Amino acid sequence: MTVRTRAAFFQQVSASLIVPLTFLPLAAILLALGTQLGIGPLEAAGLTLIRTWLPLFYGMGIAIGFTDGDGMATLTVAVGYLTMVTVAEQVAGDPLLNVGVLGGIVAGALMTWLYIRVRHVALPEYMAFFSGKRMGPLVGSLSGVGLGVVFGLFWPTFYHWIVTLGDWIYAAGGAGAFVYGGVLRLLIPTGLHHILMQLVDTQLGGWTDPNTGAMVAGEYIRFLHGDPSAGRLLSGFFLTLGFGPLGAALAITHEARPEQRRKVAGMMTTGALTAMVLGITEPVEFAYIFASPLLLGLHVVLSGLASLLGYILDIHLGGYALPMILINWHRQQNGWLLLPLGLIWTLLYYVSFRLVIRWKRPLILGQAVEESAADAGPQADGPPAEPVQPGGTPHDTAEPHQAGDSRARKILTALGGPENLVSLTACMTRLRLEVHDPEAVDEPALRQQGALGVVKSGAGVQVVIGAGVGEVLKVVQAEISKSMK
Repeated sequence: MTVRTRAAFFQQVSASLIVPLTFLPLAAILLALGTQLGIGPLEAAGLTLIRTWLPLFYGMGIAIGFTDGDGMATLTVAVGYLTMVTVAEQVAGDPLLNVGVLGGIVAGALMTWLYIRVRHVALPEYMAFFSGKRMGPLVGSLSGVGLGVVFGLFWPTFYHWIVTLGDWIYAAGGAGAFVYGGVLRLLIPTGLHHILMQLVDTQLGGWTDPNTGAMVAGEYIRFLHGDPSAGRLLSGFFLTLGFGPLGAALAITHEARPEQRRKVAGMMTTGALTAMVLGITEPVEFAYIFASPLLLGLHVVLSGLASLLGYILDIHLGGYALPMILINWHRQQNGWLLLPLGLIWTLLYYVSFRLVIRWKRPLILGQAVEESAADAGPQADGPPAEPVQPGGTPHDTAEPHQAGDSRARKILTALGGPENLVSLTACMTRLRLEVHDPEAVDEPALRQQGALGVVKSGAGVQVVIGAGVGEVLKVVQAEISKSMK
C-alpha cells in the first residue's frame, strides 16, 4: 500500500468510526431518563445499547463506510460478529466475555473485506441463489467461527493488556491528560483524531460493574455505566470544544478587516454555536489552522492545558458538547466548575488570539485582501458583498431546487468533474474523496460554495463543509448520477 493510498485508507477508517456516534446520544438519554426517573426499562435499554450492541454498531459502521451503505455488507458484518461472539464465549468459557469495540471493529473489517471480494462471484446454476451479494452472510458466518476461536483463546489476555495500558496512562496523571488533549487538536487537520478519541472512549481502562459482574472498558463507556473514576480525562474537552471556539471566533471577528467583518461575523457566529451545541469545532478551527501554524500551536497547547486543568481539579464529565454534558449531568463530579472555567477560557482564547493576529497578521479568515475588493477601485467603499455562510451559497433568486442543482454542479466542477473522482463519502463535517488528480481540485472555487477548508494528502482530499455536509453529499451525488446518464 503506497503512502497516498494509506492516507486515504485511514481517512476512510476515521469516517467509518463516526457512524456509531449518531446513536450514542439516544442511548445516553435513555440511560439518564431511566436512572433519574426510576424507569427500569429505559435504563436497561440504554445500558444494553451501550454494553451489548455498541461493538456491533462499530463493525456495521466499517461496512457502511467502505461499501457506500450496501445493506448486504452490513448484514454480513452482523452475522459474522454475532457468530464470533457466541463462539468466543464458548471457547473462553465466559458468558460475560466482552470483546469490546475493538472486537467489533476487527469483525467489521474482516467481514467487509470478505464481502467486497465475494459480492461479484458467480456460482454454478444450481447454486445461483447464493451467488454475488448473497454469498456475503455465508462467508461472514463461517469466518465468524474462526474469528470466535481466536478471540476466545486470546482476548482475555489482550483485554488484560488494555486495562494495564489504561492504568499506566492514569498513573501518568496530569501529564497523560495534557498530552491526550493536545494530540487530539494536533490531529484535527488530518481528520484522524476520531481514531484516537474512539480508542480512549471505548477501550481505555477496565471496570467491573458491581450490579452485573461484567467488565466494562472505555473512558466514556465506563462513565455512562457509573464508574466513579471515569470521565476525568474527558472533563477538559468542553473548555476546548465549547468555550475555546467562542473566544477564537470573537478574536477573529474583531481583528478582521472592516470590509470583511460582517461576513466573518456571520461565519464565526455559526461556527461557535456549532461547536458548543454539537462539539464540532472545524468551522472555527479551519479559519486559521492552515494559515497560521502559530495559532494552531497555541490551540494545541491550550487544549492540553484544558485537559490538565480538568484532571487536576478532579472534574468528571462525559460528553463533548453542551447537550451531552447536560444529559449526563447526574453522573458528574465537580462539574459546576465548568462555568467559571469556561468564562476564563473564552477570555484566554480571545486575548491570546487577538494578540497573535495583531502581531503577525497571518492570512487567516478576514485578513487576506479580497480580490473583488482590490479590483473594485472607487466602488470598493460601497455596500459589502453578501456573505457566504458555512454550508451555504450567495443569495440566489432561483427556485430552491434550481439553486441546489447549480451549487452541486459548481462543487462537482471544482472537484475536477465526475471523471476525477475515485470515491466520495462524508463524515460529520467533511466530504472525503479519493481523486485521480489532486491538482484538478479548485480550492478557491470550493470556498466560494461554502467550504471552510480543503485538505489534500496525496490522492485523498477532504473538503470541510460543517454540520450540513450530509445534504451537500446528497446533492453532489445526485449531480454525478445526472452526469452519467
